[in-house]
Amino acid sequence: MNGVTRAMILAAGFGERARPLSLVRPKPLFPVLGRPLIAHSLDWLAGYGLREVVINTHHLAARLEQYLAGLETGLNLRTIREEKILGTGGGVKNARPFLGSEPFVLINGDILTDLDLAAAVAAHLTHRPPATLVLHDCPRFNNVAVDEIGLIRGFRERWSGRFRILAFTGVQVVEPEVLGRIPEGFSDLIETYQQMIEAGRPPRAYIVDGPAWREVGTPASYLELQAELLKGRPEGPLFIAPGARVSSRAVIEGWASLSDGAVVESEAYIKDSILWPGAKAAAGVRVIGSVVADGAAARRDLAGEILVEADESKKK
Repeated sequence: MNGVTRAMILAAGFGERARPLSLVRPKPLFPVLGRPLIAHSLDWLAGYGLREVVINTHHLAARLEQYLAGLETGLNLRTIREEKILGTGGGVKNARPFLGSEPFVLINGDILTDLDLAAAVAAHLTHRPPATLVLHDCPRFNNVAVDEIGLIRGFRERWSGRFRILAFTGVQVVEPEVLGRIPEGFSDLIETYQQMIEAGRPPRAYIVDGPAWREVGTPASYLELQAELLKGRPEGPLFIAPGARVSSRAVIEGWASLSDGAVVESEAYIKDSILWPGAKAAAGVRVIGSVVADGAAARRDLAGEILVEADESKKK
């Protein structure tokens, strides 16, 4: 992509809005159609010819690092563990030795998208601002102000005047110049951009129309992501991994995503739900609109619930 060969994935965060699921796995490891979310992001980056990807870790770092160490992607992957979490700004600055002297792609570790990355990079290289943030119109998240020539003028309600208000996709192309403006220690990259705006060096917007995009911010949005992906599959709205075991007397309706090692016992009923590796729906149990996490056993009916450990209520 015109000399842009490196990327960074921000994957260190605690995932507080995604609790209790994020107490079991960091968000980049949440299963999506049987594969961790970050694997989909790495496939997307590799598809655009990127060669090197840096990933910062902190929350449940060992688990994420172990997964990445065994992953074959065709990319040169490097992880950087933050002993103290550094935030979106500090995390990028901490990776400075590995990001080189050319523009690089920076993405959030909790998104899934199919937007045209090559077009975003080309737009950045045409104008060469300090950063190009990929934006779209998503009313629930719209909070970035863009002026009539495409420059970003404020974040988080820090604007005045008549600007177009859009949402950040979590994808951006960044010049090394930005790294020198980020303060040492913990910092928020958006705060650095705000300071650059005030100093007359604003980032630029690249606006996309209608790409598939989802962020895994909460358990509800995680369920919505799986539903959207499954309902669009020509083979139907059920994903059952080869290593999942489903009794012939179980019933699955609506959509469902069952990872390797998931077990659905006789006369269990599953609808619009996700079972992680090793999760179980016990005999006769109804699991509706719920997530059963790694190794958890649903031994009672679940409706709109998140189960992150074995339910002891019916064990003797």
